Amino acid sequence: MSRIESSPPAVADGDAMLPPSRRKPGRGYRIAGWTLIVLGAIILEFALYELVGTSLVTKNHQNALRDEFEQTIENPVVVPTQSGIPTPSGEPTNRAISSKAIALLKIPKIGVDVIVVDGVSLSRLTYGPGRYPSTARIGGEGSTAIAGHRTGWGSPFLNLDKLRPGDEITLDSIEGTTYRYRVTKRIVVGPDGGWVLRGNPDSSATSQLTLTTCDPKFTSRNRMIVWADLIATT
Repeated sequence: MSRIESSPPAVADGDAMLPPSRRKPGRGYRIAGWTLIVLGAIILEFALYELVGTSLVTKNHQNALRDEFEQTIENPVVVPTQSGIPTPSGEPTNRAISSKAIALLKIPKIGVDVIVVDGVSLSRLTYGPGRYPSTARIGGEGSTAIAGHRTGWGSPFLNLDKLRPGDEITLDSIEGTTYRYRVTKRIVVGPDGGWVLRGNPDSSATSQLTLTTCDPKFTSRNRMIVWADLIATT
């Protein structure tokens, strides 16, 4: 009886002969890996822009605003009123109407020394803290409310949480008047707590300052509010 010779086995793929733990990753794994690397790089670049890039933009804006503020203080533009008497808000008549800068905000305890603009739109807040248009003028009767970024765009209100009752805040208006405030209370409310702009309900001060920012840091889930009473005008 003749011997039937079987054909030699086909040569197996090299990776198939290795145990699963030693096989080279497939094409799908490589694509997934590179995708994650690219996404990570994009996220990192975005974070750097939010923290560093935006702050450089605001720094340039602030430099220009400070020059404008100082020039206006030194060379006030006289703007006569129709009646020839002070405006209802108590503003003098030498305000430079065209100026973006309206005040210089200083909070010594947390190192804030920044120009304030009028308005709280996203584009306005790239220049610096902004006054809510619906609230009192700087030093006026009622509550003057100012919003500022806590992260990015210069982070002017980054450490607002460190303020305590008794800490002092000053606002130098573009008319050349300095308003001194003393912190009375700090609270955190939801994003829909618009009532806080009216000032501290427990205060009887005629003129108040309200500062608002996001809370916690790096989120916009809530709003941190700092209230202060006007204690002196120079």
